[in-house]
Amino acid sequence: MTEIINMSSKTFQLLKSISDIKQVASNYPDSFAVYPTAICQISHKAHFVNNHMQEVQTEWTITVDLFVDYGSLTDITNKLISLFSAMGFLNDTASQDLAGITRTVIRFTGIVDNELGRVYQKG
Repeated sequence: MTEIINMSSKTFQLLKSISDIKQVASNYPDSFAVYPTAICQISHKAHFVNNHMQEVQTEWTITVDLFVDYGSLTDITNKLISLFSAMGFLNDTASQDLAGITRTVIRFTGIVDNELGRVYQKG
């Protein structure tokens, strides 16, 4: 039986491995007290199901919102892009200044082969 590779847990492990990120969460806090903060939202859907009804490939979308109250998020952004790109994920980013708080949004997308453990992009 093919198990779906859990990119949610892998993503949180990866985010927590970056020492520059001081807080990692899956929900927005009521107030921001710790910076830099990473808020992660993850979704997935079946991309290919075989004739035995096993999900062989899963399409993942991982969105990471980074927040900092001063300074730059460039180093953290580059580290995340490098780590996810090494796995095979594509990304797009956007940044904005929210009244003194800098926000960078990175969206990673890829199709994970649950049997081979590889990541493919949509073609």
